[in-house]
Amino acid sequence: MSALLAISLVPVADRVSEAAAPAVAAGELKEGKLAFSYADKTGQRLLGFESSKPKRFVKAVYDPGKSLDIKYVKHQKVSDKSNGRQTAWNFDLDEGELYSIAKGHITPNDSVLLAEKDAFEGHTFLSYKPLSKGTFSKTVIAQIEKQKKRKVVKQGLIGQATPDVHIGLVEYAKAKGQKPLASLVLTTKRGPLFLDFVGNDDPTSTWRVDDGGTITPDMFHILFVTESKQGYSFAYEWSGAEGYSLEVLQQQGGKLRRVLQGSRYAAPV
Repeated sequence: MSALLAISLVPVADRVSEAAAPAVAAGELKEGKLAFSYADKTGQRLLGFESSKPKRFVKAVYDPGKSLDIKYVKHQKVSDKSNGRQTAWNFDLDEGELYSIAKGHITPNDSVLLAEKDAFEGHTFLSYKPLSKGTFSKTVIAQIEKQKKRKVVKQGLIGQATPDVHIGLVEYAKAKGQKPLASLVLTTKRGPLFLDFVGNDDPTSTWRVDDGGTITPDMFHILFVTESKQGYSFAYEWSGAEGYSLEVLQQQGGKLRRVLQGSRYAAPV
């Protein structure tokens, strides 16, 4: 497998004790039923990162929550000519599990979620609209500041699923002795859910390697948003200087639990 994305820190999701969770819950997403991949230059082939029983993945979930049938082809060995990047331009030289798309195509070089047939049983995929402008309401910001006990100094929306469900990014004021803090926020009728990013004091790599100390909504791309008895679920791609950070999250009560993490190394050659 190609080298994984070098990230200066790992996002911290609020967690719920596994002991408190029911043994079997309707709509619960399982890590073992999902995997990440990326598309080639034609958008008709995918290279997956999970090598354990790869034939079990039969669906490709992509922007924004659309799905296509896929068929496993073979394990592709790495070439000695590979530059180590997990990109469409190095696709035929990279190592991974190769899939073909039965009908249709995906935007070249896109990150794609692979899923088993029943991975999203009990889920409804919500329509999703990416947003390049817009902000959270004053009411939502007040809720965020109350829960985090820190003032929001920057914010912006990433997209909207329903009138009540928005996804956006907020950055907080930093007092003396505090680490930089930002949150990916999903709003619900019962209040916001958070995925926190704790930074450091390096002005050139605060959140990610070589980020120049910035984190902005346009760095984030949402792959899907669903609703089930568990609550809401979504996946995001976070673009950085060296590649893409990938994650699937699911609501568990008033918090988010991490279902699946991944990354794609795509630093400029």
